[in-house]
Amino acid sequence: MINLHDKVHATSDLLVLINVLAGDGIPARSVLKGTGISESGLASPDTRMSIAQMMAAYRNAIALSNDPRLAVRLGENCQATTYGMYGYALLSSATYRSACQFAEKYHYLSVPTVDISFEENGDVASCIVEPLAFSEQDTAIHVFTIERVFSTVIALARDISDASFSPTEIRVTYPRSQAHISYETFFGCPARFDQSRNEILFDAGWLDRPSRRANSLTFATVQQVCEEMLDRMGMAEGASGRLRRLFIESAGRFPGIDHACRTLGTSPRTLRRKLGIEGTSYKVLMNETRVQLAKKYLRETGLTIDEIASRLGYSDASNFRHAFRRLTGTTPIDFRTRSKRGEDQDNGRAGQLSTMLPSE
Repeated sequence: MINLHDKVHATSDLLVLINVLAGDGIPARSVLKGTGISESGLASPDTRMSIAQMMAAYRNAIALSNDPRLAVRLGENCQATTYGMYGYALLSSATYRSACQFAEKYHYLSVPTVDISFEENGDVASCIVEPLAFSEQDTAIHVFTIERVFSTVIALARDISDASFSPTEIRVTYPRSQAHISYETFFGCPARFDQSRNEILFDAGWLDRPSRRANSLTFATVQQVCEEMLDRMGMAEGASGRLRRLFIESAGRFPGIDHACRTLGTSPRTLRRKLGIEGTSYKVLMNETRVQLAKKYLRETGLTIDEIASRLGYSDASNFRHAFRRLTGTTPIDFRTRSKRGEDQDNGRAGQLSTMLPSE
């Protein structure tokens, strides 16, 4: 799960923000006010920050700067090497397509405030940007985040593939206002507001263009490092793994999808898409978790069927019995009886899931 207060992210974006505002005469201490990060700590490569701290710095920047172009200027001041190992992996990707695939999986290492994905439909490709759900409650932060990421994505595309890279259209979910910069002028393409999602559309022909600094050995080496970093952050298990863990942690009070998404820091649409890519769904994962918890209780405890049904959030024992039989092909009583005889055999995903279950 995404914890807004976990200090696990490098300060790359914060340093860019500090440097850009310093050029406008705004001191670092003002930008860092209330973040809990010191100027001396910012200079250390070992310093880590949370998403909440980054958002606090963004709010300070919005209040301190009179430049409506601040968010896009941050992107203009970024290049792949700004993001350390993650950036070097992007640079050494074989093609822009492989860079996009890498970014889709590992972007949390450098751009933790959003979810990024890519789609290809015929001659049109798109980079979809979904800010964490909490930012929707703060319009200024929401817009600032989208503009910041849009400009960064375009700057990195030019750094990786070719300086002539240009989107064909920009789409955002919020309405146009007089306070907004001219997206058409900055991005050099039409802009559409009040759309269903935030995305950058571009010619799909760019996807198979070779990267300017492609190097398979460098890419493989750096990708391994990024995988280890992602694993240490607890993000390598995918959307299904994080949702399954949430179900287990809240067993008996299984959250609805909207509540689960708020906890995971994403939207229902994004979660459904990711689960689909991983070959599962919200309902399937919840049923799997319930079944495995039920098997554990039946196998390892003396709880009655009514007690187990209550712990798993079923309205009554009858509903539990029906669901268990539909999903396993046997009744809870028969399963418990066979378990005592050592006849039940769990394997595959079910076996892996059981290792995560809480002890009674």
